[in-house]
Amino acid sequence: MIHPFVVILPSAGSGSRFGDSTPKQYLSINGKFVLDYSLEIFLSFEQCKKVVIMISQDDSHHSNLMKDDRVTFINGGSNRAESVKLGFDHLTSLEIEENILIHDAARPCLRIEEVDEFLKNFYSSQSSGSIFAIPCSDTIKQSSDAKIIDHTVNRSELWLAQTPQIFRFSELTNAYKLNKHNLNELTDESSLFDLLNKDISLFKSSTSNIKLTYKEDISLAEAIINSNRKEN
Repeated sequence: MIHPFVVILPSAGSGSRFGDSTPKQYLSINGKFVLDYSLEIFLSFEQCKKVVIMISQDDSHHSNLMKDDRVTFINGGSNRAESVKLGFDHLTSLEIEENILIHDAARPCLRIEEVDEFLKNFYSSQSSGSIFAIPCSDTIKQSSDAKIIDHTVNRSELWLAQTPQIFRFSELTNAYKLNKHNLNELTDESSLFDLLNKDISLFKSSTSNIKLTYKEDISLAEAIINSNRKEN
């Protein structure tokens, strides 16, 4: 059974590596914003009670996203982690205590059946949180100077963290209180639990859950989305 949850979507980034004047979450795939694909999936769950989207102060695109009374926009921070924390603080100020799901705005290739399984697995567990992830399949080299290989890392225990990630509200609240990280160094919220005695479970996701980083990723995402539609 899936219990009520709320969603945080950090969308204040400019996507400097992407090389386009339009932020990547607002680029079009099949006539829809990249961000709309994620919104559509989460809002399809009746258990989704609220979606908070962090945007930049000069965002001129968000008003054209799909409309739903559950969606709220607030100003984001200077980086992803800061934006997520602002979203969390906003939900806390509203005295909302549902479990919190966090997803990257630039991951449009989610499959609804995977999200459904992910949520059911989490709510049937005792874990403090759960994250989408895939086993590392490439050989990993470590280099201290980015020029010469120091050694090869054993990949058998390595996973590539993705989103969505979901956490029990009380556990995430406590993790933020005990946080010793600089938010500028935090690349995902499950890292908040690294030094805590809490279980964060891995949900093995499909390799299609890509994050848009470079321009060529748009055509790949379009191909994945169209393939998913044919399968359904």
